[in-house]
Amino acid sequence: MRIGFLFPSSDYLHNPFRGDPHTHFQILTAIEHVLGDQVDLKLIDLRGIGREWAQYHIPECDIYLQSVYTLDVEEQTKIVQGIRENYPRAIHIAGGPHVIEFPTESLQVFDSVILGDGEELIIQAIRDIEQQCLKQVYQQDGPVDVNAYPVPSRRFLTKTMIARKDMVTLKRKTGYKDLLGTTVIFSRGCPYQCAFCAMPKMRMAQGIRYREPALVTQEIEYLKRDYGIEGISLLDEIGIPLQRKRALSHLEAIGNANTVWRGQCRVDGITNEIAGLARDSGCIALGLGVESAWQPSLDAVNKNIKVERAKETIRILKANDIEVRLYMIFGLPGEPADIAQRTWDFIAETDPDLVILSLFTIRPGTAVFNDPKRFGIKAIDQDWSNTRHMHGRYEHEVPNLTFEYEDVTPWGKSLTKDQIVNNYMDFQMQLQERGLNRL
Repeated sequence: MRIGFLFPSSDYLHNPFRGDPHTHFQILTAIEHVLGDQVDLKLIDLRGIGREWAQYHIPECDIYLQSVYTLDVEEQTKIVQGIRENYPRAIHIAGGPHVIEFPTESLQVFDSVILGDGEELIIQAIRDIEQQCLKQVYQQDGPVDVNAYPVPSRRFLTKTMIARKDMVTLKRKTGYKDLLGTTVIFSRGCPYQCAFCAMPKMRMAQGIRYREPALVTQEIEYLKRDYGIEGISLLDEIGIPLQRKRALSHLEAIGNANTVWRGQCRVDGITNEIAGLARDSGCIALGLGVESAWQPSLDAVNKNIKVERAKETIRILKANDIEVRLYMIFGLPGEPADIAQRTWDFIAETDPDLVILSLFTIRPGTAVFNDPKRFGIKAIDQDWSNTRHMHGRYEHEVPNLTFEYEDVTPWGKSLTKDQIVNNYMDFQMQLQERGLNRL
């Protein structure tokens, strides 16, 4: 049985090859692990290919899989339409966050949908196809054991796509730009309920699940051996476990592979001990989702962190020679008129190495999308092509805010769309002038 897992163009990204299709690696590896030579598996990578030419790069398969994200839904729908014209007997199965939020709508495009973790359900769907009894909906009842499957294989892409330079570049130190690097994910899920994040809806299971330490070391060693990897970028939502005992074993497992790495972590998950162990394990940079220098905005979106704790974490990381990258958002609920100055005051006090600023966007599956009035929002633009988080990477683009606040919100008078966008654009220009948003 020929199975192709499609990866869309990602043409809205400045560099669509900087990331990796980890969902595809994981699912294809799980299918191969269980079904072996019963299947012929392909990762059909459409990155770098113009959307109008994609159909010429899609081989004939019996089953096409897609993981649908809101940003890609328009493109992925057209891909299915094109395949149905060329290969009308093929079956289309989809999962992913957009499908979880809109299963009925998705069934107008796909033959079957997967709700929740995909490994077990995809394998069941393939077996059902063999028996000619495919269901329209497959839903995971409980969490999948992330340690039940082998290390995700990268064999589905070329070596040059996996091992790339400029993956672990530092701001203040030289010698890292030319190291061969790649991205990894050692966990699944998140225990928090941030109002702007779709993770609570899509995870279908509580908490966060980390790979066992032995598998962490094994994956890094595999990447070093087969791809010559010298540095890794952790894409985990929380790169360092919050429980001390788990953090110690996790960092030891990474350190055992003897490579440098960067990632991201919670501001309330770092102590002097953990920062020192992270540094000793090869950590050279960590990103922190501070989001706002204004505590009422953090409280409004249930970020569950304190501005003062963020300041302390930055100090600890810098004291341990770990570069700090701040992720900030403009346009959050409750933002005051002087948010730009408050943010500059925060930056001046903490002296981060990089600041990555985004505009607040509202996506399906989030608490803000499901209950906008609670957050003082009167309108949401559901043109999903406008839901990008970051626009600062584009030289001549003025972003379009995807929502509008009421004049008076539960937090008082709101900023207008123009005020939020102007704050964002001015701040991006100042970050660039000060060298804070570029390596």
